[in-house]
Amino acid sequence: MELVRTLSPALLTERWLREVGVDVGPQFESLTRIDHFRCAQTGLEWYVPAEAAGGSTFYRQLERFDWYYMPDKWEFRTALAEISPGHQVLEVGSGVGHFLAAAHEKGIFPTGVELNSSAAKLARALGFVVHEEDIGSLAHRLGPTFDAVCCFQTLEHVPNPGEFLDGMLGTLRTGGKLILSVPNAAVLRVVDPDYQNLLDQPPHHLSHWNEQVFLALEDWFPLKVSAARREPLQPYHTRWLVTAFLRRPFGRRFGRLAFNRYTLAPLLWILRRGPRRLFPGHSLLVICVKTEQA
Repeated sequence: MELVRTLSPALLTERWLREVGVDVGPQFESLTRIDHFRCAQTGLEWYVPAEAAGGSTFYRQLERFDWYYMPDKWEFRTALAEISPGHQVLEVGSGVGHFLAAAHEKGIFPTGVELNSSAAKLARALGFVVHEEDIGSLAHRLGPTFDAVCCFQTLEHVPNPGEFLDGMLGTLRTGGKLILSVPNAAVLRVVDPDYQNLLDQPPHHLSHWNEQVFLALEDWFPLKVSAARREPLQPYHTRWLVTAFLRRPFGRRFGRLAFNRYTLAPLLWILRRGPRRLFPGHSLLVICVKTEQA
């Protein structure tokens, strides 16, 4: 285990308020430091203490941004292609129910798990069963009930990913699919090598994942990685990724002067009309098969 860096909760609080308009002060007021570690064996990176993880107040503040709970995502469509009509599927971190609705339209029987009460309430209003319960507790109560378990952009938010994975596997039948999507750390480290993106650190993200880390899980959990799929660059991420790639060699100050909204406009126009799909996007989706009872 390697210590990558130590973060200042006070500095993070200041940046979140100034740059995003989100107040994390009450969340961090009891913390004096946040440590960022890397596992030499698996490549997983994570933050401690667990108290650095965002709570319900933090996520309620993020709900007001229209980009936070998007109704349609690449990973939704990719996952649905892996699940047969008539199957029982559990979505862990179901938000306001966008994936639940898409699964229902395909003839799949979806159930949600969501700890954000306001989001869970909205999903229930659509007619879905949504549990406001820790996944470990749900696994103990229901057992291996589902043909597939999906978890989109949630694994990186939890302070204890090992326990979280155990819980999800505990709800999954042997031979069932565990479908996970996360921000692709292999891409983000190229775009953001100094870990400056606020959304990719506490209290939002508590860990960083790439394909190598998921393959290493085979030695620790009863699962086999059957496929890993990289998201093509999406239109709404094109400016973010291209700007970061172009500015990086020139430094922050000169890069911003040289590559601004006027000089980038022609390149972004071209990329959004097809060639962007040649570039890696934000997310990684991994399909795992449960090999035995967890």
